[in-house]
Amino acid sequence: MKTINDQSIWSYIRQRRSADPSFPEKTAVIDCTREYSYAQMFEEWERYARVFSALGMTEANASRVGIAGTISAEPLFAFYGLNMTGASVSMLSYPDFLPGGQWKTMIEKEKLTDLLLSDIMITPDLWPEIEKLKKELGLRNVIFLHSRLGGPCTGPAELVYDEFNQYMLKRLRGTVFMEDLLVQYACAPVQYGSGDPDHLAVITHTSGTTKGTRKPLPFTDRAVNSVATNFGPGFRGLIKGDAPEQLRLAPSFDFSSFLCMCGVVNSSLAVGDTVVLTFFGFMHPKFVRAVGYYGINVMFTSSFMIDSWMNRPNTDDIDFSSVKIFSCGGSYLPVDKFAQYTEFVRSHGFKGYIHRGYGMSETGGAQLLVPDGCMDDILGFPNRKEDFLVQDENDGQFYSSDDGVRTGVMYIASDSLCMNELDGEVLFEYTKIGGRDFICSNDLVRINADGSFSYAGRADRFFVNNDGVRFRAGAVDTELSKQPGIRKCAVVPVLDKRIHDTVPALYIVPEHAGDAAAEDVRRALVSAYLAGDALDTGVLPSQFFLVDDIPCNANGKIDIYRITRDRLRGEAWNIIPVREAGRLTDILAEPAGQADSITGGTLPEGMEGRSALGIYELFNTAPEQRQKGSPASSVGLWRSKYAEHMAMLIKVLFQNKGRE
Repeated sequence: MKTINDQSIWSYIRQRRSADPSFPEKTAVIDCTREYSYAQMFEEWERYARVFSALGMTEANASRVGIAGTISAEPLFAFYGLNMTGASVSMLSYPDFLPGGQWKTMIEKEKLTDLLLSDIMITPDLWPEIEKLKKELGLRNVIFLHSRLGGPCTGPAELVYDEFNQYMLKRLRGTVFMEDLLVQYACAPVQYGSGDPDHLAVITHTSGTTKGTRKPLPFTDRAVNSVATNFGPGFRGLIKGDAPEQLRLAPSFDFSSFLCMCGVVNSSLAVGDTVVLTFFGFMHPKFVRAVGYYGINVMFTSSFMIDSWMNRPNTDDIDFSSVKIFSCGGSYLPVDKFAQYTEFVRSHGFKGYIHRGYGMSETGGAQLLVPDGCMDDILGFPNRKEDFLVQDENDGQFYSSDDGVRTGVMYIASDSLCMNELDGEVLFEYTKIGGRDFICSNDLVRINADGSFSYAGRADRFFVNNDGVRFRAGAVDTELSKQPGIRKCAVVPVLDKRIHDTVPALYIVPEHAGDAAAEDVRRALVSAYLAGDALDTGVLPSQFFLVDDIPCNANGKIDIYRITRDRLRGEAWNIIPVREAGRLTDILAEPAGQADSITGGTLPEGMEGRSALGIYELFNTAPEQRQKGSPASSVGLWRSKYAEHMAMLIKVLFQNKGRE
């Protein structure tokens, strides 16, 4: 039987909104200083679809277009315009295009045929590299999207850089801008896609450590529509008491995140709410200013960002009084942290409870939710019990929360699962349970007597990096704990922002403090990896930290989330493998000073050349860093590029004047 979900995403939204005769005039999108009503937004989708039709970026041509966009209107309109023509879309992230980013590999692996790039991410120096790759891979079109900045998150330096960078790119041979194409093809007919709901609509990307970071998650039109349908009335269903006629939501994450593109943006437009776009989302240090300025009602963020707001020297400009829903979840949030966060947001005007929850992007929205006001140390209750099963650690059988107290590995299913393969390549395995496809979360959980789920650790503390290296942290913990001089240890997956990848960091509570502690650890590594041959010598933690203690959760398990979220500090040592003819022969250690579990983790062998800068740091480096003028300073990099651009501009103006 055909349902409302069985159509293209763009037509699903229009059908959902057509039931409300007043919807055309309601505000759909606020982008910096621009506003678009629903009627205007639909017109923009069609304008973009005309360009894509004229350029053959359609389902008929088997087009798969990569959009690397900032959180702004142009990439969003491009997505829905491409959905109109039936082209598949891969939502890339702007960090992928930073120096040493993964964009080349992702374009090739995901078999992209065309590219749409936000111009602020691309310097003129990078254009020859993109043009070369276009020829090598046979890309049909590379089009720049220019977004106009503004609003409370934007400073003068960003405005100047944005406009000047666009000017420099336009002067290069071969660059094409969407704003010019929209004029050129204003009257071209739209070539609509087939509307097949099983068609690959969008590829988002992983952000956790279960399947590796930046791995593709392919979703069909039906799956994306199902997410919005399952959400019913949208976020207003979570509000106690009166809710505004239209909620205002500011996507915290970029469009390459499933939560952002499908869970927040698409689902909000389907119910007629307003999406507020703030360019770089919560990656921008000034993001918090947008909340009070735009009157944001719904906030999704992470522990990392709340910590950064709490640590600001001045918090007087933080205003959460307009917020009706404040969510901090996606993974385990310890109760003590939850209490701190609640006190902080309420001290800045928020009057409700922070929503906690747990979910996986791969499942397309299946969630565990914690009830308002609950202070228990739990992941939450399943929204549908049949979607969450636990494989008992004793008998290996699968049980739901109705089957009583037990501990085991959690498996999740939903009617909006992503596809587990792309172009015939299996991305990860489903597990068939009772005829349904489930995804293993690799989280060890406990089903409590009341039917809630508590976090009990990782299944063998498993995680995987972008190269597909499966790091069995539990095995390393076990072997090292047997060694003399080690009282307690834990291998933690740390997301290194330089490479946007996960690296293994080892935390050690030594038996004896002092200068001998590091040597004890080094000997333990040699014994475990070489003398005893108990561990695979191909993978070593990249750094170890000497700490006073390692936190455990309520179940007595090592709490890797607290290690990272509490910024556990310690004396850091780089682990240096010594190899002869490719064979590990010794392990050395060198001091790396004091570091914490967010910034800790040196780059493992073979990954050193993939370092990337955070683009928001171009404009937001601390004043003391600016004064240093270090070559590694992001602001220093921006200033040097700006100086080069200004010199070129002066030269151009001078030459033009001479010709006159």
